[in-house]
Amino acid sequence: MQFFKRKSREKQNDQLISQAEFDNIQKENDQLLDQVEALKLDLAELQVEKERVETKLLQSGFRKKLTKTAIGLSVLIVSYLFLHFLNEDPQYKVVLLLIEAAFMFMMLQGDDK
Repeated sequence: MQFFKRKSREKQNDQLISQAEFDNIQKENDQLLDQVEALKLDLAELQVEKERVETKLLQSGFRKKLTKTAIGLSVLIVSYLFLHFLNEDPQYKVVLLLIEAAFMFMMLQGDDK
């Protein structure tokens, strides 16, 4: 019986760590927690910056102009297909599409002012 009790005490002594080792582990833990907190703050700042840039991009005139140009080109294509299905003469197609394109160009230029 005595033999088994000694072994269990020896195992307990091996599992115990010294106070200095505990303090070192605690310091490392505190440093890691500080680093995690710093990373959380950096992430929050980056998210705010991302939102600011996204709103700036959405409000930019370049994006609006690009969107309007894409809409104008799609209207020209739809107009061409419509005139093609009506079997319009090619010379009239060109004239009508040029008038429409000039009108859209003038509208885009007017928005900039």
